[in-house]
Amino acid sequence: MNARISAMMCLLCVLGFSDLTRAEGPDSQRVADPYAVSTALPTMSSGTIEPYLSFMAGIAVPRSADATFTDGTTPTIVQNIDYQTKHSFGGNAGIWFPTRNKLWGFDLGVEITGMLWYADVACCKDNYNRDPATGAGTTTEVNGIYVGSNFLVRYPMAISEAYPNGRWFPYVGIGVGAHQIATKPGGQFGTGFFRAITEERDTTVGFMGVGGIKAHLFKYVAVFAEAKYIRAHHDGLTSDRFGLSGPAFAGGQGELVVNRYESTMDTILAHAGVSIHFDIKP
Repeated sequence: MNARISAMMCLLCVLGFSDLTRAEGPDSQRVADPYAVSTALPTMSSGTIEPYLSFMAGIAVPRSADATFTDGTTPTIVQNIDYQTKHSFGGNAGIWFPTRNKLWGFDLGVEITGMLWYADVACCKDNYNRDPATGAGTTTEVNGIYVGSNFLVRYPMAISEAYPNGRWFPYVGIGVGAHQIATKPGGQFGTGFFRAITEERDTTVGFMGVGGIKAHLFKYVAVFAEAKYIRAHHDGLTSDRFGLSGPAFAGGQGELVVNRYESTMDTILAHAGVSIHFDIKP
């Protein structure tokens, strides 16, 4: 009887020592605690990217500090061309790459953006579209177009399981693209939709800075507001410097007189819009 009791006690000691050894073993051999709470931020699965499409509208505020005429007439620099503040609209297509764990909480993105705006110069600006000696003047219709790429950085906020890339986020970016200005000297102010501006176009390189904030209404739809700054130098712009163009609708087209000038243009655009976001997982 004593032998049996001794044997059972030895067996219990061996089993207890075995459990204790397993508990003190290396981390790779430990059993995870099912009730442990993780403090890490939720992230998308490895390799997940977030494409999006955006549509926007707002206003454009174009400015030019000077216009230097280069058409062979007496050189004249016209200060502060009075470009009009008018409506603008455009769209984006881009991709966000969730890299916050490598970049101190930031994500990187790239996008293609395109915008259209109107910067007409109403009659009359001396030595730009009016002759100060005779008082003759006209309107210059101006259409701006920009298409380019942006490199973006965002900081996700309100991250949760439902919104692994944040419910909302601020973002900034820089970019480069094609900046085109189309002009119609002698145009009919405010009728750009009815008479396409096709007479004179000049395209050059433009540089952009952008900043904004975006918030999700739900996982795949977001609204945003952003401001953009575009700078470009043109050397082939045109205007009827002395107001010699004929009436806009005379003879179907009217006689157009153009004087070439060069100018650096700065444009601020304020837009609001809607974005559609997608999840693409490996």
